[in-house]
Amino acid sequence: MHTANPDSTLTPISAASINPAMPMGAEETVPYFRLILTVMLAVAGYQLLLCFLSTHGFPVSRATVGIAEVIIFAIGLPVLMLRLLPIASILILCTVGLLSLAILLGGEFNSKAFRDLAIPFYFFWLGCNFGRPEVADRCLKWVIALVLAVGAVELFFVDLFTDIFDIFGYYVHIGSLQNITEYVRESRLQLNGLRPEGIGRTLFPGLLGAHRVSSIFLEPIAMGNFATICAAWGLSKDKSAWRETVFFLLAAFVMMVLSDSRFSLVTVNVMIFVRLLVSGRGLYLTILGPFLVVASVIILGYGLPPRLMDDTFHGRLALTGSTLLNMGFKQVMGIAFDSTIFYGDQGYANVFFSFGLPACVMLWVALWLMPIPDESSLRFRAFASIYIALILSISGTSMLALKSAGILWFLMGCTLRNPAPIPPKIVPLDTHPLGMLSNKNSAVGNPDAH
Repeated sequence: MHTANPDSTLTPISAASINPAMPMGAEETVPYFRLILTVMLAVAGYQLLLCFLSTHGFPVSRATVGIAEVIIFAIGLPVLMLRLLPIASILILCTVGLLSLAILLGGEFNSKAFRDLAIPFYFFWLGCNFGRPEVADRCLKWVIALVLAVGAVELFFVDLFTDIFDIFGYYVHIGSLQNITEYVRESRLQLNGLRPEGIGRTLFPGLLGAHRVSSIFLEPIAMGNFATICAAWGLSKDKSAWRETVFFLLAAFVMMVLSDSRFSLVTVNVMIFVRLLVSGRGLYLTILGPFLVVASVIILGYGLPPRLMDDTFHGRLALTGSTLLNMGFKQVMGIAFDSTIFYGDQGYANVFFSFGLPACVMLWVALWLMPIPDESSLRFRAFASIYIALILSISGTSMLALKSAGILWFLMGCTLRNPAPIPPKIVPLDTHPLGMLSNKNSAVGNPDAH
């Protein structure tokens, strides 16, 4: 941390200067609060906006999605550029080096791998420079409020909702789905927005039927993942903040039920079990999560007939294991990339194939070498590790999707509680298009602001 120096060109701000019990609305005096809030709302809801534009005649394509993501990245640049993180920079260079070597050995450029890794690096860096988990609470609550409000409209007025947001049509336009006429006549939700009759809803089927709410995420899977991240954030709180824990757990439960997320149901229960029984150095055991999960899915998938690999939770785990067993050495090492191959529901196969096992191990070890300031932060890293280890067993792309990964890694960076120093002369929020706050208006930079 920096020490006070009247001659310094930067204003030091310590984590201790943020009062966890600050009254509602006081967070707005924190530098860059509104900018960070804008980024988090944009990360969660940018596809809803694109879906609205697509539904009402604006031409939307995969390139449009890419442009929207670049704009979101640009909004956060004022915070990102406050401070260079040397260790993160070295890690980025090492990762890019490994990917470049894989390209040379494999002979095909994998642009998506660079994009996918840019998300965790960018938002972790953003969270490190913001460094205020107590204030990040407020941002996360805004996102939850938006998710539940839009989700309620979708639940009770689904026809009106799909008239405004033609989700199926949007995914057809950006090339993620084929235009199946029979399906469109039945529903304009995503394909997984309805549980098939043979499988049925898991949570409250008699009350909610086959509909799985997706809210601003457009996909119920993404909503379930967000619910899991919210539960992890709440469970990481200290006992003194039990009201916050209850709030985030209740919000996660509601979103889990609405989206009928089997993954969230299992993962949150594992997190609760760990929270109740494990503390201190015992939380470091979760570093073994991916290794234990990979071993388990391989056992499940070994010799299992294809007919048993259905869309049940067990079936998807077995499919992941079977896929890993059938991958060659070059594929596991990431030096046999082929753009025609896609591992949609096999996350471990996807990350090995895209990034290579050496890069995956390096990044995982780096996560566990971070300087953790307190047990609350240690718990969140452990719960995030459980989430990562389990999501990779059933989904090939969810962990790297901007709408959930951006929030996860921003929160991870915030838990380090090491905010970047703030320059003394910043254009006030109301006059700057990117929403920066003046240091003279900052409660943490100016004792008279209180």
